[in-house]
Amino acid sequence: MKPDKPERLDKNAQPFMPSGCNKTDINPTATETPSEEEFSDQHKAAKGLLIVFEGTDGTGKSTQLQLLYTVLRNKNLPVIATREPTNGQYGQLIRKLYTNRTESSREEELELFLADRREHVNELIQPALDSGKIILCDRYFLSTAAYQGALGFDPEEVLERNSFAPDPDLALLFQLPAQQGIERIISGRKEKPNDFEQLENLQKTARIFANLRRPYIKIIDADGSIEEVHRRVLNHVSLLLSRSPDFQEKL
Repeated sequence: MKPDKPERLDKNAQPFMPSGCNKTDINPTATETPSEEEFSDQHKAAKGLLIVFEGTDGTGKSTQLQLLYTVLRNKNLPVIATREPTNGQYGQLIRKLYTNRTESSREEELELFLADRREHVNELIQPALDSGKIILCDRYFLSTAAYQGALGFDPEEVLERNSFAPDPDLALLFQLPAQQGIERIISGRKEKPNDFEQLENLQKTARIFANLRRPYIKIIDADGSIEEVHRRVLNHVSLLLSRSPDFQEKL
């Protein structure tokens, strides 16, 4: 049975709240979906920072997000961690596709990702930016462009359909050969690759990621020890914080 195509957002849905982030950090109450102009104005006035972790599966981006989260918390910086898909109503439908992607058409799949992101932006990301938080997000709209692009969508068209979402201040794009990523999934996570993690799909996705051109994208060579990759992440984040009026503090 195919997942229901979302008609509207459920205002009572709760976003994913990761370890170390509690509900007092933000106002999780959903609001009406702002227009694109309102989103643009809000982001220009935002005091916080949005740092997203992108890349194909098995590159270690989730591990690096947790390491950075710990560093920033230890410096008493106002940081929260989150992820996409979320644990909201649409995110849960997306996770069902991990084991049977054929249950949904590619358009329905894309609509689920867009609905999940709208809810995430409304309930967590924009309120946190407005309140001056540093947000670390495991996957965002660049992943949607790359993974849906691998299904045949025009990546630029997918990005345009995500224009309601605020641009990240920094997108860390982790790069690693797809076969090496699968080996990490199997040996490190002790898991069988899901329907999104098949070699051919990851290779297509990696090529699209590599061709995305946005000023906030910074490439992270994910081939190295956890400590080596962590230092590469810190170099980019330190530069961002040093240039941000509200976070002029180097790591």
